[in-house]
Amino acid sequence: MLDTVRLYLEATVAVAIMAMLGIISGFATVALTGDGRLAFFVAAVAFVLTAIMLTVRLWRMTTTPIPPPEAPT
Repeated sequence: MLDTVRLYLEATVAVAIMAMLGIISGFATVALTGDGRLAFFVAAVAFVLTAIMLTVRLWRMTTTPIPPPEAPT
């Protein structure tokens, strides 16, 4: 039960990070260019790239083998 809650919490945090970076990049694009369509495109690209980065990071964390503990000498 707690593992499921933790999974949903981590997914919510990941989506919040992706949305925050997308919104910030979109506002920065509007401030620099004044083009709303370009800002939407940049925000969407930032959202997708952040999702890819977080997915690859999660994949690498879960596929890296954990070394066995060394025996005390």
